[in-house]
Amino acid sequence: MEEHVAAHHSLARELECVSQVPIFQELATEQRTSIAEVTRPIHAQKGETIYRPEEVSQTLYIVNVGQVRLYHLGDDGKERVLRVLNPGDFIGEIALFTDEIHQDYAEATKTTELCTISRTSLTELLDRLPPLAFSLLSALAVRLRTAEHQATLLAIPDALPRLAGYLQDLAGQSEDLLTLPMSKQDLAAYLGMTPESLSRKLKQLVTQGAVETVGRRQVRILDRSRLAEVAPQ
Repeated sequence: MEEHVAAHHSLARELECVSQVPIFQELATEQRTSIAEVTRPIHAQKGETIYRPEEVSQTLYIVNVGQVRLYHLGDDGKERVLRVLNPGDFIGEIALFTDEIHQDYAEATKTTELCTISRTSLTELLDRLPPLAFSLLSALAVRLRTAEHQATLLAIPDALPRLAGYLQDLAGQSEDLLTLPMSKQDLAAYLGMTPESLSRKLKQLVTQGAVETVGRRQVRILDRSRLAEVAPQ
């Protein structure tokens, strides 16, 4: 495991980190403070590996500043991006339930600060704070549903409806101007495409009048009905 730079522990800073995580937001201020007291920060530079396969999972990682991508390598050596984590997202929750080892890589995509909580500390917190256990189970259920949906998208043989379906999901019911939560290279890996294929399929949607690109990381939906015609039913 690479050596990360340990940041100075500041209760105010850790409370800021803890307070932006959805699983902690329903807790009272004094309860969040209890969590912040056992939280320790680390820094990772762009490209630095936070953990890798075969390492034992014993830590919950919360992204405070920056971004982390979770990926694994296929037998052909190609990366498959599983998730991209932005501030408030967390990984490593498996450390709560088992001594299994990590199966994937976690890598900082930019200068990143993470708040970490050890398995021992988090287990003690769950004993003291029953609402936290419920919030964590709810978050894991959402994560499972997201993973199942990604698997469904990847099962679609044609890349164009795969991309259209992803943009539909990202837009939800109301958003038309979408900010991609990851780089286009990572998005291509997430959707099981090459970056070149992603660019071609995005241009197809633009040509069809379904969307337009705005800068490098934004896509505006122009015609939801046309996008729906392409997306999987």
